[in-house]
Amino acid sequence: MEKITVDLISRKEFSISSKGYNQTEVDNFLDDICEEMERMENEIMELRQKTTAVRPAAPAPVSGVSAEDENSFREILEMARQVKDDTIRKAREDAEAIRAKAETEAAERLDGLEEEQKALKQEVADLKAAAADYRAKFEALLQAQQEALEKASDLF
Repeated sequence: MEKITVDLISRKEFSISSKGYNQTEVDNFLDDICEEMERMENEIMELRQKTTAVRPAAPAPVSGVSAEDENSFREILEMARQVKDDTIRKAREDAEAIRAKAETEAAERLDGLEEEQKALKQEVADLKAAAADYRAKFEALLQAQQEALEKASDLF
């Protein structure tokens, strides 16, 4: 799987299907994720610059940077890494929840449409039967009228 980046998220396109998710809501959510990732990347870059700036000035802990300061920088970097990992995990969980909800809604809608299709097919069958019955009665009526006309014409 490709590494998830802000650029990847902003370029990602999803296919559109009927009764799918609101595209604006998905786009807004992805934009929020991109903004948070950019903020975190900037924060990480700033922290890296600070640690790089401190290292050349003090190549060894003995020459000015205390072990306590170095530990503080390590803690900050670890916290930044945790925030990044948590954000990615949360985004994946949210995406999975959205996908699962979409599948459930699609299945429910499909079931409803299948029931509606069955009902319409039954209605069509009933209408065809009623039409056939009406036609048979109408033909019988016409036949009776024709026979009546023939009997009546025998009188004249």
